Amino acid sequence: MSKNFLSKLNSRLQASDSRLLVLAPMAGITDTVFRRICKKHGADITISEMVSADGLHYKSANTANLMTFDNCERPFGVQLFGSDPLRLAEAAQFAFESVKPDFIDLNSGCPAAKVVKRNGGAALMKEPKLFGNIIRSMADAAPIPVTVKIRSGWNKYEWVDEELARIAQENGAAAITLHPRSQTMMFTGHSFWERIAVVKKRVSIPVIGNGDVTDGKSALKMLNETGCDAIMIGRAAYGNPWIFAEVKAALNGETYTPPSMQERLSTLIEHIRIFREVHGERRACGEMKKHAAWYLKGCAGANAARQRIFTAQSSEEIEDIIQVSCQ
Repeated sequence: MSKNFLSKLNSRLQASDSRLLVLAPMAGITDTVFRRICKKHGADITISEMVSADGLHYKSANTANLMTFDNCERPFGVQLFGSDPLRLAEAAQFAFESVKPDFIDLNSGCPAAKVVKRNGGAALMKEPKLFGNIIRSMADAAPIPVTVKIRSGWNKYEWVDEELARIAQENGAAAITLHPRSQTMMFTGHSFWERIAVVKKRVSIPVIGNGDVTDGKSALKMLNETGCDAIMIGRAAYGNPWIFAEVKAALNGETYTPPSMQERLSTLIEHIRIFREVHGERRACGEMKKHAAWYLKGCAGANAARQRIFTAQSSEEIEDIIQVSCQ
């Protein structure tokens, strides 16, 4: 199963031999609506926001709701985080039984203080034995592939990615995503793509490259420099779901035509309306403001529109501002 993880997904997608594109899981961003929009514009694989194994254990409805997805998002994975092997195994089994994802992903790379202080996310890099035990427990608990996302190390230049990749493979991981920065770097500086190439040579399971892919040119550069099996795209998709179409065009040697201003605005309106339908007005009014600001980057009148959007009292008012100010 492990060696064929991406090829099986590729076959299900009836895709070509070009590398699959994965939408990165991003807390507070990649909800089901964002994933649907990105899938529509070329993302091949989607993954939930981070889901707390502890939250599932204590039956938090808000935590369980993070796993909600639409079938159009498949292949879809649920990303779990935590530090207790038994609790993560329990969470993996619960995720499989309750929402039937295509795979389960372990977050071992999140650098956020609120995650690592609970020994989750990137903190697992400091405890390789625990890291391996968690992956084995999850792989034994769920009859679907278990993948893992890591960073290259805790401190810059003190890389542990080779060791962790080996441990992940030995304990049943079907694929590994590497964001080649340290925890201490957070999202500063350029990621060390050469680490992806090193890890790729170290293991036989698929290696997904992540970090600083911002357009078609950078995607080709990552692929050529690392030989990664798939490419994960995160922050470059903020307000720009077309990044996936752009990268696909580059990988296939095709010409990419950026969306017109009208296409960008109509997609933003669609995003707001679906978000309101799925999550309700209260969340739509609050959370769509940041998305609107990202979509409007570079638009004529964007600065004035953003100022009005951030004081809007409803999601419909946000729509009105966009339609009046940015046409």
